[in-house]
Amino acid sequence: MSGFSLPVKVSAEYVIENVFDADHFAPVHGLGGRPRLTVRPAEGGVLCVEGDLDMARPNRWQAGEAGEPGGDPASAHFRALVFSPNLVATELGPPDEPNVVITAATPAGDGSCVVRVTVAVPARRASGSPTVREIASLVGGSRTAFEQDILIWEHLDTTVVPRYTEGDELVRAYRSYCQRFQGAR
Repeated sequence: MSGFSLPVKVSAEYVIENVFDADHFAPVHGLGGRPRLTVRPAEGGVLCVEGDLDMARPNRWQAGEAGEPGGDPASAHFRALVFSPNLVATELGPPDEPNVVITAATPAGDGSCVVRVTVAVPARRASGSPTVREIASLVGGSRTAFEQDILIWEHLDTTVVPRYTEGDELVRAYRSYCQRFQGAR
């Protein structure tokens, strides 16, 4: 299902890098702490980052057994498959029945990009078929997350040389991965 498109005043690589920036999840998106993420190469030259995100259950797609959202803490499995500095498929939810948020960041000539988001949900799952409300919640939650990120991205000074710290190993792995695409431009 097509989600939305947003113009963003930052290069596409920063948009995709976001899935590797474990330190941004708590302060920008209100998660309960820094997620436990790992990064590894995957089949076909894909880079994979995965782990668990601790959060309250504000969305219908994160609902508990009763099927209603609530404020109880929850952990959602997170796996992002990065195909290039411009494309990532992020899986959220149970590993056997994840919801997928596909993000394409198309570069513009002026250093900005257009972010296009599409969502995919399993047609059938143990809890039944997804409802329109669940899909709308996934799209709405994704849009909210991108709008929160845009506030940061559009105020970045991208001319500063990064000074990575111990906690930036995931971002460094992503930036190293991006190097193989540099000649393709």
